[in-house]
Amino acid sequence: MHSVSTYLIDGHNLLYAARQSFLDYLVDGHPGTAAREELVRRLVASFIAPDQAVFLFFDGSEAKTALRSDQVQVIYPGGEGDQRADAAILKHLSRLNAAAAGNAGGMPIIVVTRDLKLARRARKRGAEVMAPGEFLDVNALSIAIPAQRHSAS
Repeated sequence: MHSVSTYLIDGHNLLYAARQSFLDYLVDGHPGTAAREELVRRLVASFIAPDQAVFLFFDGSEAKTALRSDQVQVIYPGGEGDQRADAAILKHLSRLNAAAAGNAGGMPIIVVTRDLKLARRARKRGAEVMAPGEFLDVNALSIAIPAQRHSAS
């Protein structure tokens, strides 16, 4: 367990499950770059407490990681084939568990997905699993958060 609320999010799975919340950002009914960026923007706006950590995973052929705020990190594991994000989530979960060994009584790690295989594997590794719709509702992300306007000074 950890002293931080930690979420490992299956990004494309969440976007497909919550398609209705991202209708304005879909391309031919599918989440692309705009939908991914809108999800990141909502996460950054919602997760601001220092005791929160969000790791958002997307499949992508090019490996890259971007810290989008103190709490939100976006991870593309790279490589080829299906389920790259799933494998990266499980690997990250194992690293977090190893780092927290002996720290009983902390906050759980929550994997956000509706992928049954990933959910089963995450539970076996000690994580809690939350459905995407529940995650969006609990964190008030199902309602579009207006973009902040920056005025020129």
